[in-house]
Amino acid sequence: MNRWLFMLMACCLLAALPSAAGALTPAHNYDCSDTTPTAYDARVDQAAISYDSSSSTNALASVAYNQFRSDAIFFFNGHGLYYDDSHKGGGIKFSSESWILADTDGHYPGTYQYYIRDYGTDIRDVLLAVYLACYSSHYNPYNGDLVQQTVTGKGADICIGFDGEVEVENGKCWSESFWDRVRNGETVVSATSNAKDDCYWQWPYGYHGVETYEISGSYNSYLTPARYGVY
Repeated sequence: MNRWLFMLMACCLLAALPSAAGALTPAHNYDCSDTTPTAYDARVDQAAISYDSSSSTNALASVAYNQFRSDAIFFFNGHGLYYDDSHKGGGIKFSSESWILADTDGHYPGTYQYYIRDYGTDIRDVLLAVYLACYSSHYNPYNGDLVQQTVTGKGADICIGFDGEVEVENGKCWSESFWDRVRNGETVVSATSNAKDDCYWQWPYGYHGVETYEISGSYNSYLTPARYGVY
């Protein structure tokens, strides 16, 4: 009897091994040719706190959009949407003029468009999304509000965006400081604010857009231990 019980327990443990091996919490990071190496740097910091992290430069929006469904962390450092001063925000630009957008009223920038609105409950498991791009938290009458659509519309725990124009070098500085700080145990809101201050004395001197950050959701949360979000 004991022998059979032991064998049953051993079989159960062996059966659990593949799922345990695949249970690491995924994070995907994206940047552009002129915003490197922020995706890779974020990947390193996330891996240090046990996220299954990857990085891509000049990825297509379709790749990022489909991977978003499985992410605990989604990070983008690149360029935002601008039609004119009254119509900016609501989208982030990937390779080949492909875009992830909050929504649309019939305006379709670029060549390929993918919409946060079209997710069902697919991104409710996202713990943190960061859109480090010009006007990424600004409401666009044509294409909506990326930050609000991500959290209020689709249930991600936390989302960070920027209301103003972010200078490239200051964006790189902010990213490096932010991911280092959350790796070292700061809350998301603390790391966001302190990263802004860290960049003031970097060239070019001043905030240059990183002070326009906006956070929605459970921003007092930590990224440690590695986990999915539950909103």
